[in-house]
Amino acid sequence: MAIGPWYMCCRGKIRAVFALLAFFSFSLSLHAQDKIIFTDPAKSPLFGAITGVSDGRISIDTKDSSGNTAKLTIYISDIQSVVMPPPPEVAKVKNAPPATAIPVLEPIVKQWAGLPADWTTDAMSQLADAYDAQNQSDKSAAIYAEFGKLYANVPAGQESIVGQAKMDLKSGNYAAALAAVQSLVTQANANIAPSAPEGRLFAGAFLVYGQCLEHSGQFPQALEAYLTVKTMFYQNPALADQADQLAKALLAHHQDVAVD
Repeated sequence: MAIGPWYMCCRGKIRAVFALLAFFSFSLSLHAQDKIIFTDPAKSPLFGAITGVSDGRISIDTKDSSGNTAKLTIYISDIQSVVMPPPPEVAKVKNAPPATAIPVLEPIVKQWAGLPADWTTDAMSQLADAYDAQNQSDKSAAIYAEFGKLYANVPAGQESIVGQAKMDLKSGNYAAALAAVQSLVTQANANIAPSAPEGRLFAGAFLVYGQCLEHSGQFPQALEAYLTVKTMFYQNPALADQADQLAKALLAHHQDVAVD
């Protein structure tokens, strides 16, 4: 009868389908895991669930060769970067008012500060700016100071420079603010392909730079600084929007200003 060969054929196809499903299931599971990329290229990326950051080390739950859960602690100095999705609350308060953002971001920053991931530094910057907007400059300054310690060897570490410049700007010390960001402006002008962290850093520097120039009556140069954020360092939407608002406000008061 033909049933035997038909059954054997179908059974082979069924096995193939299940094998394919198992492969995709494994791939999706692997993709969903956090990933640690080491500074030593000889080391393979490590997959697992990152559980915390403390004292310059990252804790991660992973699987050993037998499939058992292994709890590891890795020094951040040995890590190049981390691929880890941010907590969903971070996206929900991305453009939220400071009073709304602070209670959400504060515990997240406390738990994850030091993690070498873009969303962590973005959250820290947003929290610092939110504190500053709420006239809690001491807390804002503390966060930016922590930037300098935790991210000293990456672009985000220089956020502390921008943070201090923002506070100098707010207090009316334009000379100090301008001096602080001048080196970052020079770096930015030499960087035609900034990474996302560099884009945020340079955008913050140019926003301070533009406001200092505007205060000294250098309106075309100030407008150029704001437009530079919109066209070159737009990686962070909130900063690009701030640059747009500053440019519009400048043009509203000085309609004859143009960029050469």
